[in-house]
Amino acid sequence: MEATDTDAAFMDAAIQEAKKGDPALTSPNPRVGAVIVESGRIVARGYFERDGEPHAEKRALENLGRRPQSNAVMYVTLEPCSTKGRTGACTDAIIQAGITKVFIGATDPTPAHRGNGLKVLREAGVDVVSGLRKQECEALNLGFLGRVS
Repeated sequence: MEATDTDAAFMDAAIQEAKKGDPALTSPNPRVGAVIVESGRIVARGYFERDGEPHAEKRALENLGRRPQSNAVMYVTLEPCSTKGRTGACTDAIIQAGITKVFIGATDPTPAHRGNGLKVLREAGVDVVSGLRKQECEALNLGFLGRVS
């Protein structure tokens, strides 16, 4: 499926969320933003605020304060993590929340994550569109080559 101008505008909103993150606080992780859209309207926003705290996707789900509607779509600037880590896999949170479509800006360069988040979501039946506003999303974290713990 191709992304529309409306999808690009929603990704722009996720990019603005990511820009709220302070690299000094998110390091060694990247800045990431996410928005949840229902019926053509942003209903929740989130960004990665500080290392060790919930990632943007989880923050957006928390900020929604309820289960997303069946038509909910998530826009996220960086591929959701698929490893458990300290905060749990964002792919698991997206799937458990019932989000059935996700637009992703850039692929996570972290070796343990690269492409795996896309795979996990797709295997769970989530419709994934990647590469929306890719250059703009990659520019959020220039020099970020991935997190190696």
